[in-house]
Amino acid sequence: MKIIDRHSSVMEIAVPKKNDTTERAAQILQKYISDVSDCMLPVAERICEKCLKNKIVLDFEPFMFTPCDYPDLGEEGFIICEKESSVFILAAGESSLIYGCYEFLEKYFGCLWLTSSVDYIPHRCTVEIPDGMFEIHTPAINYREVFYRDAWDPAFAEKQKLNGQFSYVKGKKIREGHKNWGFWCHSFFSLVPPEDYFDDHPEYFSLVDGERVNNGQLCCTNDEMINVAIENLRKFIAQKPDAKYWSVSQNDNGRFCTCEKCRKLDEEAGSHIGSIMYFVNKVAEAFPEKIISTLSYWYSRTAPKKIEMRDNVHIMLCNIECDRSKPIPENPQCESFVKDMAVWHKYCGNIFLWDYDIQFSNLISPFPNFRVIGPNMRYFYENNVRSIFNQGNREQNGDFWALRAYLLAKLSWDPYCDVEKLKHDFICAYYGAAAPYIERYLDLMADELEKSGESLSIFGQPQDEKFLSKELIPAYLSLFNDAENAVKDDKTLLLRVEEDKLGLVYVILKAKLYDSEEEKQALMSFFRRVADETGLEKVEEWTVTVDMFLESVDKTGNI
Repeated sequence: MKIIDRHSSVMEIAVPKKNDTTERAAQILQKYISDVSDCMLPVAERICEKCLKNKIVLDFEPFMFTPCDYPDLGEEGFIICEKESSVFILAAGESSLIYGCYEFLEKYFGCLWLTSSVDYIPHRCTVEIPDGMFEIHTPAINYREVFYRDAWDPAFAEKQKLNGQFSYVKGKKIREGHKNWGFWCHSFFSLVPPEDYFDDHPEYFSLVDGERVNNGQLCCTNDEMINVAIENLRKFIAQKPDAKYWSVSQNDNGRFCTCEKCRKLDEEAGSHIGSIMYFVNKVAEAFPEKIISTLSYWYSRTAPKKIEMRDNVHIMLCNIECDRSKPIPENPQCESFVKDMAVWHKYCGNIFLWDYDIQFSNLISPFPNFRVIGPNMRYFYENNVRSIFNQGNREQNGDFWALRAYLLAKLSWDPYCDVEKLKHDFICAYYGAAAPYIERYLDLMADELEKSGESLSIFGQPQDEKFLSKELIPAYLSLFNDAENAVKDDKTLLLRVEEDKLGLVYVILKAKLYDSEEEKQALMSFFRRVADETGLEKVEEWTVTVDMFLESVDKTGNI
């Protein structure tokens, strides 16, 4: 069936229910179909069962017209189908109707949503879809968040079917948030602040080396403290009544309570989650209509031998220590995490996974994990992960940030998608004539990591990585030089290549792999220019700015 035939069409867009969402969905289709084909489809003034032919029908449940039987779509599913010369995009709800429109444009018109500011829009004179086509799209992962600043953009998140982002503007900058969450994590002191309670009630706080401390955790088995936490949480919920998830979780430190009661529960559970779960269960009982989330992280990461969990308790499991050089289920260095995941799989049908996808000690240093993110996501899904927070870079940009955010978004919706094809299509669309060299660079670095047999840690240092040795740098640079030459006449594409070259230049400067002071100064000049042009601010999380980094490099002196 032809939707567009030589830049013209007999199709109309039809919206049985007229509201802001259906009108926006129609506008999205109109805009991008016109951009692809130079053909603007009209929106039908009226629609009835007798005039459904040659329509693109946009609707959400309950449907006015149902061309076929269909299964339960859940909260976010949608159908794309063809029947009797009409296309139906039918969705479970308003947000998924927009998802369905973007999916239709992507699959059948060839549009790609690459970043918040870059769409790939091909030019086609004819667009066809299969006769009798029927597709059901539902997410494998219910909560999907990709933690890159670019993905905080609401329009881009919607195009990529990400539902966890909840961005807002503060001080003229876009800030990140987490949709449907009251507290996100590390919330103990939000519930019982030590500045308000420690002086009068030190027993509310963790016992460390025989003393109560105000810079550790809460004493999770103190029932009076728990009552205070519940009453304080009740006030917070009153301020955000629509928030479904509320984190009751440990602070970001290892100063847990060692009092007799906490220690006893931890010993019985075989994990520090034992005492934490005592606290969390009582909060969950007080708020049965909310999901009470808690971390299994750092000192509490070991899965319990046995545990009781209320039905509305949600485990946020973190794999911060895992090696990223091989897929987790086949990686001997991840054996403890695999064992823990198997235990949580038994106790919890809705695991929230906090996954880590970049090099945190050096945010723009090369991190060749593209071959493992697909197998890892499938492993997560098969072990009851139904919510995922893909932690990328909270700072601006970073190593191949656009490609990584794109692939993580796709995998979060469908862990079984063809990652290699998606990667190839993205690279071709985003880098143009430089694409073959970018692909070879990524493949070469991944090959060298595999050859080295070494692990890939999120807290590694580039000077210690064999895949970043001085002997390999010339081959990497040669591919980037070829990529730059391929797009030298296109400023936009050239800057994209240069931005991703920054990671390699960072390694050369940080590891002192240059051969002369003149080379060092030239690399520093390149780094400064590209960082300024792309908005790069920090090279380490929270602290080390571009200025600080270059100043430290400059102070190393001549070699």
